[in-house]
Amino acid sequence: MDEMDDAILKILKKDSKRPYVSMAEKLGTSEGTIRTRVKRLVDEGIIKQFTIKVAGKGTKALIDVKVGTNVNTSQVASKIKEIGGVEETYEVSGEEDVVVVIDVMMPSELNDVVEKIRVLENVISTRTRLILKEH
Repeated sequence: MDEMDDAILKILKKDSKRPYVSMAEKLGTSEGTIRTRVKRLVDEGIIKQFTIKVAGKGTKALIDVKVGTNVNTSQVASKIKEIGGVEETYEVSGEEDVVVVIDVMMPSELNDVVEKIRVLENVISTRTRLILKEH
């Protein structure tokens, strides 16, 4: 990875459909160079997928989840990921063990998701923070 690879990744994170020609013009190189580098980044597993970002459903939140001691946190995170309204799950360091990104239509649906998380085996506590604005 070098500065050019970093610049390509930055562009693709903002717009995964950006044409290679446009990227090449912006970065002062050829379309072939961009194509070759993107292929290498995919082949090396640095780029895992090309995706889209959709508008939120209306109520987004972060839920910090604390699990018991000597518990397989990955299993708890996988169970949480299966709950409707869960957008992402992350295992993290700190007092909490898992951070969950929720995207639902209404606050009542958020409450339903929180309740489903709280009843999972080995979940000790949750803390919910509403997302007020995305940048």
